[in-house]
Amino acid sequence: MMIKQIAVVFWMLGLIACSNVDHSNSGVSGSLLENELEDLSGSYAANPEVQSFIDKLVKEHDYDRGTLELAFSHIKVRPNVIEKSDNQPEVLVPYYEYKKRFVTKARAESGREFAERNQYWLQKAEQEFGVEPNIIVALIGVETYYGRITGSKDVFTSLTTLAFDYPRRKEYFQSELEAYLLLAREEKWNIGATKGSYSGAMGMVQFMPSNYRTLALDYDKNGHIDLWKSEADAIGSAANYLKHHGWQNNQPWFVTAQVADPVKVEKEINRGRKADTEMNVWSSYDVLPTQSFSPEKTGLVALRTGPEEVTYWLAYENFFTIMDYNPSRRYAMSVLELAQSIGKYESY
Repeated sequence: MMIKQIAVVFWMLGLIACSNVDHSNSGVSGSLLENELEDLSGSYAANPEVQSFIDKLVKEHDYDRGTLELAFSHIKVRPNVIEKSDNQPEVLVPYYEYKKRFVTKARAESGREFAERNQYWLQKAEQEFGVEPNIIVALIGVETYYGRITGSKDVFTSLTTLAFDYPRRKEYFQSELEAYLLLAREEKWNIGATKGSYSGAMGMVQFMPSNYRTLALDYDKNGHIDLWKSEADAIGSAANYLKHHGWQNNQPWFVTAQVADPVKVEKEINRGRKADTEMNVWSSYDVLPTQSFSPEKTGLVALRTGPEEVTYWLAYENFFTIMDYNPSRRYAMSVLELAQSIGKYESY
């Protein structure tokens, strides 16, 4: 540890000596470089753990060390990112309050407008990936209101804060930070110029960097993937993501259910993220669908639909595929209820 601390001291002295160098072609955004910290010892570059991270990228990916050190030297911890990560509405807000943000008449109408102008891309995505258009539209609607709200935070600073100052998910965010830096190099983005959510999600579909690298598509074939401005790329990428995670074409999402004795099935309610129970088993528990249903396996979902009201659903595998996008039942139900409100593309 002492050796690492000494190394960081020498690094800081070297950085100070080079502070007047022209960094216009450094690969780091001008807005980040304008953020001169009063004390370099408070920057992330002075953190020995960050230095080890830099070593890894240089060794494993031949990343330019100077670019990384310059970028990390201009940022420090962003406390509100950690605060928001610990207070996510998908976890803390009951469903009847949570859905008010997403399942609205205005968002459904905007969804139909989005679908109408993108009929070609939505039908193409349905043919190629088997994902219904209203599902794709609703997902984009819940994520960013069809591209209106994609986030204004510097993705690099947010991911760095979560990677090194959020112990609960440090490994995950370090891997996403690595993916972001590789993506920035591949896409020729300047580090620090990419705007997204407080957790580092980007574009209309709010892809994390690893998903952007592996599942995002240049769907309009213009030679560039743009999840911020290309609705075609957003549609194709969302469909590709859902198909990759197991979306089943023309399969049901859920049916409402009657639960005679919630205590009897307490351990089954909101258990896991898979449809794994036969309908005859639910029947033996006195859990019965109240709508016409398919005989495939389901999971039992319960959400608060009023201050004193709980509603139950038997959810099919597609419901849990939505949860692969965001591991919240509130989120998945909001997407699917918005999809129902938007309706099918044949009516546009």
